[in-house]
Amino acid sequence: MRILIAGAVAVLAAGCATTPKEPPVTRQVPVDASNIAEAQAAGYKVVNENGKELLCRKELMTGSHARYRTSCLTPDEWKTLADNQRAGVQDMARRMPPPQIHD
Repeated sequence: MRILIAGAVAVLAAGCATTPKEPPVTRQVPVDASNIAEAQAAGYKVVNENGKELLCRKELMTGSHARYRTSCLTPDEWKTLADNQRAGVQDMARRMPPPQIHD
């Protein structure tokens, strides 16, 4: 039994010690007639509001299986939002203390 527990701890420790993968690279391309289908396939609806091109996406609201919220942002704003969220997750990961093993 102790051998199994020691083996499980060793496997978990080795898994935690590996280097994380590189974050995915977000492509920044202008939305035009040639790639509107690609944006739509990714779940966005292209909207022109007062001469400003917006990408709208329906998002499931937290805690609900039926309520949605629609967010409309420019491509630059979507990129900024994704970068900020990625930085927040990385910051939380840096702050997280290492797991404690108690004997």
